[in-house]
Amino acid sequence: MVFDIEQKKGNPLHLDGRVTVYGKIDIDPSDLMAMKHPIASMVHGGFLVAQGNFKEQNNLKDFLKSEMGVNLEEEGLGEGLAQLLEKMDGIESALDPQKLRDRLENMEELEDFIPTPAKIVPFHTLEEILSQAGDVFFVGTFKNIGNAVLSVNAFPIIYQAHYREQEMQKVRNEIESLITQIESSDTKVPQSAKNFKNSEDIEKELLKDYIPDMLYSKADEKSFAASKDAFKAFLRGYRFDEDVDAVLGTISAEKELTPKDYKLLELYAKKIDLVTREDFSKVDSVCREIDELKNNT
Repeated sequence: MVFDIEQKKGNPLHLDGRVTVYGKIDIDPSDLMAMKHPIASMVHGGFLVAQGNFKEQNNLKDFLKSEMGVNLEEEGLGEGLAQLLEKMDGIESALDPQKLRDRLENMEELEDFIPTPAKIVPFHTLEEILSQAGDVFFVGTFKNIGNAVLSVNAFPIIYQAHYREQEMQKVRNEIESLITQIESSDTKVPQSAKNFKNSEDIEKELLKDYIPDMLYSKADEKSFAASKDAFKAFLRGYRFDEDVDAVLGTISAEKELTPKDYKLLELYAKKIDLVTREDFSKVDSVCREIDELKNNT
């Protein structure tokens, strides 16, 4: 206990964000009534009380909603994360956790340097004070009403600083958890669960999602492995494993990909789509294109 300040309600290790602060005025009631001090009328039952509510942006959901327009409560976690990745300029950015960390660095701007003031409120009994929601602190007994005013107004500022620090750390921890999910490709679980048999346009999905995903994540071993697993899961059950291996082999090559390599990827995506739709007349044509391109040195 410092300066006779006591926490009468709440958990000192986890501040609520709503605080009631009260001091005891040790002045004869008749003397108090005779005072011309404007605060004297706010003293009831010998108590001077101030309250503050600092519960604003205090978790990842609030942060994403206000800063990025992503509403996890309405959209749900999966859809919300999909929105987040989209707003971060597509898959390439999403697979770069540093971009999310950069946003985290800007979080300091979310907090005003000027504290939100508490307000003096009238309460008549100690029971009424202790029944208030949130944390309750007793800041001591005063014989001078001016000193009591200083104390009940100053303590919420200190409280607010510690509460902001607590909540900022909470948001940091939640964002780091999200970054970990992105780094481990947990956000790709829904995609890896998809299969070509349920796709309306296999070629489009391969060229817009799976193949670019592997290309973008190639620089990071963990992300690249997850992207390849998602690609293979999507094509699980496809009749020609050599086509799947050809795509993986082309993308996994150590050398920098050439226009010829990109054209081959497009042709394999087209072939896989045509084979699935059993359009074998066109499959033969695509196979010839692939062979000609491979033989063209």
